[in-house]
Amino acid sequence: MSRTKVLSTYRTLYRLIHRLPDKQHDPIQNIQLLRSSYRSNAMIQDENEINQCILKAGEKIAYLRIITPKRLSSSSSFTSESSSKRFIYTKDGVVELDGDGGGTKRDSNGRVISNWDGKNLDPCSIKTHNGQLKRMGFVNNLHAKGIF
Repeated sequence: MSRTKVLSTYRTLYRLIHRLPDKQHDPIQNIQLLRSSYRSNAMIQDENEINQCILKAGEKIAYLRIITPKRLSSSSSFTSESSSKRFIYTKDGVVELDGDGGGTKRDSNGRVISNWDGKNLDPCSIKTHNGQLKRMGFVNNLHAKGIF
């Protein structure tokens, strides 16, 4: 149990050190420090001391996860060269929108480009609308229907 835990923390620390930006931290020096600290503690036999070392390594992992930039995975739709893309499906076909993905997109006439028109409803808008009605106290419409 403790061997797998020690190796797991070592691998995690190694990966996090590799992802640190080179400008702020020297990865070669940090990896050498990691190796030497693990090798110096290799002969520890006491379970309590091993657990204390694992806890210290866990604290370092937590700190490194805070300061280390996230790595973009190769399997995700985002790459480092291109930004996110949005697709709008209209009656004329598919429109690809480049950009940061935020804000309202408009066509050349100034009209909003959207997947939602009068025939279908935007599920996010409906959810927001129902949440606002509930917050304002309109739980049902029995007051409008009357007794019958």
